Amino acid sequence: MDIPIERRSSLPEAIVQGFARFVAEGGIKPGDRIPPENELAEAWKVGRSSVREAFRVFQLLGVVEAKPGRGTILANTAPLFALIDWSRFTGEDAIGDIVEARLVLEPALARLAAERATDDDLERIEETVERGRRAIGDAEASTQAGLDFHLAVAAATKNQTLLLTMRLLRSLFFESTRYTRRDRENYLHLLHDHEEILEAIKARDGERAAELTKEHMRHGVSFTLEALGRTDGLEPAGDVSKQPTETQ
Repeated sequence: MDIPIERRSSLPEAIVQGFARFVAEGGIKPGDRIPPENELAEAWKVGRSSVREAFRVFQLLGVVEAKPGRGTILANTAPLFALIDWSRFTGEDAIGDIVEARLVLEPALARLAAERATDDDLERIEETVERGRRAIGDAEASTQAGLDFHLAVAAATKNQTLLLTMRLLRSLFFESTRYTRRDRENYLHLLHDHEEILEAIKARDGERAAELTKEHMRHGVSFTLEALGRTDGLEPAGDVSKQPTETQ
């Protein structure tokens, strides 16, 4: 099993990250047998104690499980999403996947937020918009404010699973949204989108909030294509939507 690891951190941590990335990339699937400890140690050129320590983390999380007659298998991949440095999955080829995921998720979040947001939730969303206004001209600060807007909308849904999903994918979204911040006018356009979405949520108009969010996505993907110098389109795979979507 060829699972590259990066040795910039402790060996057990590097093994955890490397194995999590390997699973995320489809190198091994639930139910597959994991090579013995000695084989992994030899492949990674590390001590067996480092492998043992890393896999103790997976055992505690229920990621791996010992099966009589089969050895150790990959039992549950879900906890690995909390361990992965998602910023490593943000090359240009991955942007289409990010776009598709956000197209599925974020309009639904906006719709639920319009139905469920409390006054405190609305204040938190509005604060991110105001922070976005103050961040004009600062690419990193504006990106943070934009992501905080979407996270605040997710929090307003009162659905902890959706909120956790947004939090886990935050670094992935952060890297991809850099492409939408390379032009001041583009950012002002996206900020205006946030203002309109906020007003729809305040008005308890879930359908309008969802539609505005879809439009927000379309604006962002056009800015991304512009930043990448591409004219071939960046539509996600499948039938989720026939129109381009946005990465912020």
